[in-house]
Amino acid sequence: MRNYCLGLGLLLAVCACKKKDKDDAAPSVPFKTENVEKQIAVITDQKKIPGIAVALVGPDGIVWSKIAGMANVEKKEPVTPKTVFKVGSLAKPFIGLSIMRLVENGKLNLDADVNDYLPFKVQNPHNPTKKITLRLLMSHTSGIWDAVYRDRIAEFLVPEKDHPMTLAEYVQGMLDPSGKFYDPRSFMDDRAKPVFSYSNLGAALAAYIVELTVKENFDTWTSRQFITPLGTTSLVWHLRDYTTQPFAMPYDADQQPNGNYSMVDYSTGGLHASLTDLSIFARMLVNYGAKDGKQIIATSTLEAMGKVQFPETQPVYGLFWQHRKVGNQDIFGHGGDVPGSHAQVYVNYATKRAVVMMINGDFKGEEDVEWYKLLDMMFEL
Repeated sequence: MRNYCLGLGLLLAVCACKKKDKDDAAPSVPFKTENVEKQIAVITDQKKIPGIAVALVGPDGIVWSKIAGMANVEKKEPVTPKTVFKVGSLAKPFIGLSIMRLVENGKLNLDADVNDYLPFKVQNPHNPTKKITLRLLMSHTSGIWDAVYRDRIAEFLVPEKDHPMTLAEYVQGMLDPSGKFYDPRSFMDDRAKPVFSYSNLGAALAAYIVELTVKENFDTWTSRQFITPLGTTSLVWHLRDYTTQPFAMPYDADQQPNGNYSMVDYSTGGLHASLTDLSIFARMLVNYGAKDGKQIIATSTLEAMGKVQFPETQPVYGLFWQHRKVGNQDIFGHGGDVPGSHAQVYVNYATKRAVVMMINGDFKGEEDVEWYKLLDMMFEL
């Protein structure tokens, strides 16, 4: 999956893009959706995923969508466009958007040592001379990884309520040598060469730097900067924020309910959204950062985030944003995976189409290949 020049296409498309007020619009020509619907049935019927919600989004909103299955099997509640799913690591692009805004405002530097911004020192004990930067954190090449995070995941999740630990307490507890959870195993020995390792802990450090820079809680600041301007109601960080909306119960691979829960690192995996609201976010991406004529995200931000940073190390990852190939199409976006719930948002800037997908169940083994097959098929509509 090679990196291609995105900037010119974005700038040309911004000039040509027409925006309307509606978030939903009928397709101008019929879509042949039979194969996609069959693939959805494979996921729900053969792979036993309880519920699914998908949408194809264009400049004016949803052009086609499909809802199937149950949000809550025990209560016999079906999935609807308003059902709130856990969308996990779709939180990470919001860290990226935040950092890039602060970079554009001259408040952060992608290549500065993160210790320039922190009240404690972060140093890889296996590679102490390595400078850890925001660019490395955002491309998952910093040397910080999730070995300890995975070992302690049970205590980093709490059922049926928001986790009481603050972002600052968590990050300092994990990365400060005097911290409660500190362990040298949170760092890789990458002296021989840079190593890609997808890191929730590294992303949480990046979010904490945002928090320190803006002098405001990460959830409050990102909601005001990026979410409130979208006009959404279910694109939220915490359980307490959607108490009156229908919820998609997460299920494990044996179709057993996980119950609702929250994560200590909400900034990296705690986002929630309905199909309706995630499609509004996707529509904004299709329109190169604009909604109803108002620029919410700079086009230059999307261009920078989509550029693969270290292709020799990881040929897909940009700055909390991924670049994939579907046939001859270049698509950009991110996925989200937490226990019992999975989501995808990808956009093709050239065709002005985005795909939104959410499910509330885990696959067994390698069966998630059907999930990614559906993503590819959606872009072929």
